[in-house]
Amino acid sequence: MSEMKFTAEQLPGVRRFTEEHARRYKVDDGLIGDLVIAVNEIATNAVRHGSAHAELRMWTEDGRVIAEIHDSGNWSISSAPGATPPPPEAEGGMGIWVARQICSAVSINTGNNGTVVRLELSSTARYI
Repeated sequence: MSEMKFTAEQLPGVRRFTEEHARRYKVDDGLIGDLVIAVNEIATNAVRHGSAHAELRMWTEDGRVIAEIHDSGNWSISSAPGATPPPPEAEGGMGIWVARQICSAVSINTGNNGTVVRLELSSTARYI
């Protein structure tokens, strides 16, 4: 497992970290950019809406690459966030929807210890 703590100013480093570890974990070259986009969207949400400091953890498990983003914020989830795209006039709200389009699974757990968003991507199959 690899870990990186980050702030908003360190988001370029989050993208580099994700790409580097995706390559280390033998993710298909055609999927690496997609994974970087998904992780970046959730990491950006974490430091914009959750807390100033967040953490990214990545590892492989059963042919999948797992990325978890944890921040110390919490929120009330009233429906399945990102299940449908935001309306065209929306000025935000794309992050979770984009991650759901890219990843094979997205889970969100929030509570007193903060929020954890878990992204899962098969290292070889396309989901888009």
